[in-house]
Amino acid sequence: MIPLRRRRELLADDSLVVIRGGMLDAASLRADAGRTFRRFGERGISVLAAPTDDDLNLLARTVLHRYEQLTVMTAGAIRGAGLELRPTFRRPHYTVMLPDLDADVERLTSCENKQRVNPYFEREED
Repeated sequence: MIPLRRRRELLADDSLVVIRGGMLDAASLRADAGRTFRRFGERGISVLAAPTDDDLNLLARTVLHRYEQLTVMTAGAIRGAGLELRPTFRRPHYTVMLPDLDADVERLTSCENKQRVNPYFEREED
């Protein structure tokens, strides 16, 4: 297994974090955490940091353009729930660590979040 590579940085508590392209769903969070565990030996889910609204718009227009809706919360809400928000790989990638899977998924899904319509959504052609 390859360990999760860490960067040395800290997001401000008011920074936005895109948790999902789509709705916040406990079953998909568990499945994603399982894939991360099989690959890296630690449970977590990949998220994208957007410290400003401009950063969020850039992510929505590029990486997240295939999602009609985005689930967004703040770094402070994640940390306030007792979860680690680890800077991994390259910016803007982070991993929300979920070592106690069921309890941590419940904590994450209980965090204050907002559903945002992605104005840059592009439906993929079949």
